[in-house]
This record gives sequence, C-alpha cells and structure tokens, in this order.
Amino acid sequence: MSRRVPEFALVTGLLLGLSTLVSGLVLADEIVTSSLLSALVAYPFVAYAVARDDDPTTVMPPRAILGVGVCFGLALFAASLLDGPSPARALFGLFAGLLVALPPVAYAVRFEAGVNPLHPRTTVLAGVGAGVALLVVGLLADSVAYGAADALLVSLSAAVYGTARGVRFDARTKRVAVAVGVLLGVAVVAVGVARSEPLGDWLAAAMAVTLAPSVYYALTSAEFESGRRRTRR
Repeated sequence: MSRRVPEFALVTGLLLGLSTLVSGLVLADEIVTSSLLSALVAYPFVAYAVARDDDPTTVMPPRAILGVGVCFGLALFAASLLDGPSPARALFGLFAGLLVALPPVAYAVRFEAGVNPLHPRTTVLAGVGAGVALLVVGLLADSVAYGAADALLVSLSAAVYGTARGVRFDARTKRVAVAVGVLLGVAVVAVGVARSEPLGDWLAAAMAVTLAPSVYYALTSAEFESGRRRTRR
C-alpha cells in the first residue's frame, strides 16, 4: 500500500478534528464538549494511519505524541474547572482528560517511548490504588458515575501497561481477582440497599469494581493474545 494513504488519513483526521473544535468553540462556546467531539472525529483517522503505516514513528514520534496527548488532557481538566472548582467537576475533568490522553499514551507505550521512571509492577499497584481512591472520592463527592469511570480507566490502563511491560499473573490469580471483584460489587450494592439510598450511584461503583478485573482478564487471556497476534500477521 502506498505510504501516502496513511499520511492522507492522518492529515484528514487532524483537519476534521480541528474544524470540529473551532466550530464548537464558535457556535457553542463549550471547550470540553467541543474538544471531546474533535478527538472523537480525529482519533479514528489517526488510528487508521498508525495501523496502516509500516513505521508511523517517522511521522509521529512517540514522545512528541505523548507530550501532545498529556497536554491535551491537562488542558481539558483545567477547562472543566473554569465554571467553579469542586470535587465533582474535577472528576468530570479527569474523565474528559483521560479520554483524550490515553490513546496517545497507548501509542507511546506501543512504540517504546520509555519515559515512565517507575517499575511496571509499581505502576500497576499505583494505578489500582489510584482507582480505589477515585472511587471513594466519587462516593464522597456525590459524583459516583464519573468517579467509577475514572477508577476503571486508571486501574485498567495501569494493569494493561504492566502486562505490556512484562508483569504476568497466572490464570488462577486472574480468576480469583474476577471472583473478588464480583463479590465486592455485590457488597457495594448491598451497602446501598442497607442505607436505603438511590441505587444508581452504588450500581455505578459496583460496575467499576466488577468490570476492572473482568476486562483485564479478558484482555490478557491467552485466547485474546493469540487472536490479536494472528490479526497482526
């Protein structure tokens, strides 16, 4: 395939994303929403360019892409606090920032940017700990949905990163983690029922606790990994 095809897809995605961002800012004056829409438009084209290019790092250096993604995420986090800083707004801003920053981070990890000073196992533990903390903050700030979403994204991303960097858990350990996640999810819902509170927030927290180990197990199972390798070939 001609090298111009992935480069054309990249340019097209960037132009469409930029036009979406500018249009949203002019017509709606919504920084966060417009930025998320622009990322939603641009990222599929960028992903296509990465998948089709034999060596995308010549056009998109991993460290530069990582820097752009992190800055984009931090900008959205800061923009979400402009209407008034609060724990709930911070959780929403973190969610928006993670959505736009994680794809560039994944690209940098895939192509060996090598900027994380922490050991992979330490990164996994830190990510899981941060996920638990975000879930608790969401409960306390009456913003469980965003707290749960943040917790799921942070903990799962850290765990998948650890796997990509050589952290391995045997199948039995993963199954135990899935079972523990299910039990904790049931316990969270039971607490909500016992407190006679609306179950929506408690269900969101339970879903995060249950889904994190289950999705990790699915993504790192031998069948999934072998299928992904066959697809790449």
